[in-house]
Amino acid sequence: MGRKLIFPSQDYAPHHPLKKPKAGRYHLVRFIRSDLRLNIFGEFFAVHPYLQYEYVVATVDVKEQKLTLFLDHKQVEEYDYQLR
Repeated sequence: MGRKLIFPSQDYAPHHPLKKPKAGRYHLVRFIRSDLRLNIFGEFFAVHPYLQYEYVVATVDVKEQKLTLFLDHKQVEEYDYQLR
């Protein structure tokens, strides 16, 4: 990407809750098992049977409050995703 990686200056995780982001995206790779449930940070979403035994990319758009699923670079699902 041509960007320099930035690492935290601390060797340990903070002990206090961090502020919620207001923008940005999180990309997660998840395997869909026979129960047809997508687990995103402990929340479960039902998915279509054609996604069974497939790896999907789940993208959480913080600003738009949306969760989008991609299979082979094609969008297959979209959910409302409210940050807690």
